[in-house]
Amino acid sequence: MDVLALPLEKALTRLQGEQVQVVRSEPHFRRCGITTGPGMEYVVRQHWLDNDKVVLTTVIKYRKEVLENGIED
Repeated sequence: MDVLALPLEKALTRLQGEQVQVVRSEPHFRRCGITTGPGMEYVVRQHWLDNDKVVLTTVIKYRKEVLENGIED
């Protein structure tokens, strides 16, 4: 089953009953603490292993927010 480009939660629902391993990839600016707020996690790679296990690689998409004074966060 193809779950590419789906939000992780929806992908896991579709793969219910399968062995799933999730590999999370965070952008450099997130590790440095530059962004704020939660992001939405999406599947960008799906790889089936020989033992009927699927490995999903995900990235997090963050929204750009504008504060009350018009400055972007």
